[in-house]
Amino acid sequence: MIKVIDEIDIYDNPKPQVHSRHGIFPGLVKLPSGELVALFVQGEAFESPNMTTMVSRSQDSGKSWQLQGPLHDKFTGTDIETSDCFKATLLRDGRLVAVGYRFHRHDPEQGISIEETGGVLPGDDIVSFSEDEGKTWTIPQIIPRSTPELQEISGPCVETQSGDLLAVAGIFNMPDGTNPSGQYGVLLRSKDKGKTWDDRSRFFEMSSGQVTAWESRICEMQAGRLVVITWAYDLSANKHLPNYVVLSHDNGLSWSPPINTGHLAQASNLTWLRDDLLLTIHCHREGDLGVCVRIVDVSKNQWKLLEEKFIWKASDVAATESGQIIHEMFQSLRFGQPSLLHLKDETFLAAYWTIEEGQGRIRSHRLEISI
Repeated sequence: MIKVIDEIDIYDNPKPQVHSRHGIFPGLVKLPSGELVALFVQGEAFESPNMTTMVSRSQDSGKSWQLQGPLHDKFTGTDIETSDCFKATLLRDGRLVAVGYRFHRHDPEQGISIEETGGVLPGDDIVSFSEDEGKTWTIPQIIPRSTPELQEISGPCVETQSGDLLAVAGIFNMPDGTNPSGQYGVLLRSKDKGKTWDDRSRFFEMSSGQVTAWESRICEMQAGRLVVITWAYDLSANKHLPNYVVLSHDNGLSWSPPINTGHLAQASNLTWLRDDLLLTIHCHREGDLGVCVRIVDVSKNQWKLLEEKFIWKASDVAATESGQIIHEMFQSLRFGQPSLLHLKDETFLAAYWTIEEGQGRIRSHRLEISI
């Protein structure tokens, strides 16, 4: 049911002996012309101040890629160094919208995660638009938020069949390590195609109040039927939990209680196949290490595994241990943030980042999914 057709690098530093350039955090989108666009973050290190979003393109269904360059000049519209991360979505009117976040890098020697407090740098949630298939983008605009904490909009938004744009986010701790808002999944909604956003709804919350909704991803199945998968970490117990999902049948106005998938994975993603079936992808950083693709039935708000296949094994990578605080996790991550894109018929493209031989590269696999 799951077959790997081939493997292609979307980005691999062509001259590591000259420049330290790592690729991380990929996202994929297919244009009406059939061309593919990948956004990913490039920087000299995982938390380097010069991290910024790059654009790469493919005209042959992901078999080869050409690096276009930075999504934007990150010094335009701001007088400080920032590190940004965007993910793109194709709207039905042909435009692209990219949502994400950026950190303020006042001190170039300070990492994103703050070891002394367990917090992260301050920053902004941001949005940018393209009207020419991703060749040029507007200056990023700040998305006002209702929380004092920066919201981790790490995945693309979706344009639902109702016309609303929906994005999901976790909550970072403040720079001093505090978390006045508590931990929950933030649902952002735009009714005007991304010009303005309302972040006051919640899609995920656990009874302990200290379980994260990191790396959350959302997809729409049938009209108004939404699913979100999240990387859940219990901050009060310093323990990784299995992936949890929540479902909505009313365009995100209400959500099911969190459903334990049983998959002890962290960063994950999902896309709709047909009927009650989802195609999911998970980064397992404990137990069997690697990237696993699954076919799942979610009828009756249940999670029923039908098929699974590891498409990449991380045999030489250390596990991410429970008990770590955020700066320790950042220092130990060696692969993650997977994404899925339907190419045509039974063919899908899966992408993720890895650090191998000291280099951060963007890997992809074309998959054949028979259902």
